[in-house]
Amino acid sequence: MARAISKAQEKIAFNESYLSVLDAILTEKYSKRLKKRSYASKRRLLPLEIKATDPSVLNQYKQDKKIEKLKEEQRLPRLAAEQTYLRACKKKGEQAAKAEYSAKLEAFDSRLEKTRAELAKRYPTNLSQKADPEAVKRYEQATLGEKSKLTHFEILAQRKKAEVMERQTKRLTAQNARLQAGIDRASAKKKQGADTHTVKGEDDCILQIDDLLMQFGGLTAVDHLSFSVKSGEIFGLIGPNGAGKTTVFNCITRFYKPTGGTIYYRDRSQKLINLASKKVHDVIKTGIARTFQNVELIWELSVLDNMLIGAHSLYHSGFFGQLLHSRKLRQEEAVMRAQALRVLERLSLLPYKDMIPLGLPYGILKKIELARTLMTNPRLIILDEPAAGLNETETEELKSVIRAIRDDYKCSIFLVEHDMGLVMDICDTVCAISFGKMLAIGTPQQIQDDPAVQEAYLGGE
Repeated sequence: MARAISKAQEKIAFNESYLSVLDAILTEKYSKRLKKRSYASKRRLLPLEIKATDPSVLNQYKQDKKIEKLKEEQRLPRLAAEQTYLRACKKKGEQAAKAEYSAKLEAFDSRLEKTRAELAKRYPTNLSQKADPEAVKRYEQATLGEKSKLTHFEILAQRKKAEVMERQTKRLTAQNARLQAGIDRASAKKKQGADTHTVKGEDDCILQIDDLLMQFGGLTAVDHLSFSVKSGEIFGLIGPNGAGKTTVFNCITRFYKPTGGTIYYRDRSQKLINLASKKVHDVIKTGIARTFQNVELIWELSVLDNMLIGAHSLYHSGFFGQLLHSRKLRQEEAVMRAQALRVLERLSLLPYKDMIPLGLPYGILKKIELARTLMTNPRLIILDEPAAGLNETETEELKSVIRAIRDDYKCSIFLVEHDMGLVMDICDTVCAISFGKMLAIGTPQQIQDDPAVQEAYLGGE
């Protein structure tokens, strides 16, 4: 039942997004058709325009086009000559190199002036002859007729677009109403057998870890750890190397099956679920997304394709829909593509959308991985050492990005980080652990002043 409600909610969100995407698709479609008709119109008018143009003006146009073509042909040779000159300056000296460079430039300029003189004789511009009045009249009448046709087509296109949008809006609105009614009925039934677990009376808590225990044979990595993360906060988990921080993350995301304890999470429908009941591939569907210590991008694909792969769990098209590239799949791809472009633009990554990640700066790669987590519309983002490998400037930028994601996308951030400057600047709550056990939890200032934390990090008596 919970899965059915989640699917219905995702479908409602998809329908709402699709309307704006459909509007953009139709606008682009009719714009292309209008440009094509406009181009065909210009081709039809061109012979009449030539006849209606004064011979002097026409000859000047021919001269300009020939000169532009010659300048374009000379552009690369001129650049090559300049580079040769700069290299020769280092070997022969500026005086010796300048003579050779000046000779090449004079050759280029001489050819240009010679071509101008030939074109002036071939296409004179001082002619007294004027265009035929009848030809001018025919051209003006044809231009008015073509403009009228284009205006008529544009009006029809706008009308057709409005009809399609109205029809789709009615259909999707009715579908959303049916889906919402089903959600309401299912929610009412679910109240009778609801989970009686509470989160210590805190309605704003999104994640609660109770008495978490993780053992690998005789090694205890997490030792009866308990804490909770509030909705909308940035929560930091710190500790020395080997303290068990990443193990906690892996238990939350079901990469590891905990030896003991419980992990409760409040999903999009505000239902409290035990993550122990979820499989690894189902965790992301609850609204939890994560990054890893190392950059985990697909290097052979573009940045945009990496973003779209991050949204694979949101697709509803089945095997045959994917195989045949059905209309439903094309609609989903259009929505996901629009969402990916919005996220890339928000994080100032749009210029990189068509590049492959290989070779991009490490700070950009970290931002791309962070942007990919937003493709699933998460309620909780888990960041595993997001500042690892970043320089000071990139770390400062990362602070702004994390805050912006929390505020703009209304999600909670749970991060593990060794950069204490980053943690103390952006976290609302910090939990310090050592050897899997809780040392202290509180505000950044309280953690800084705690003797147990100081001893774990700095040593002491």
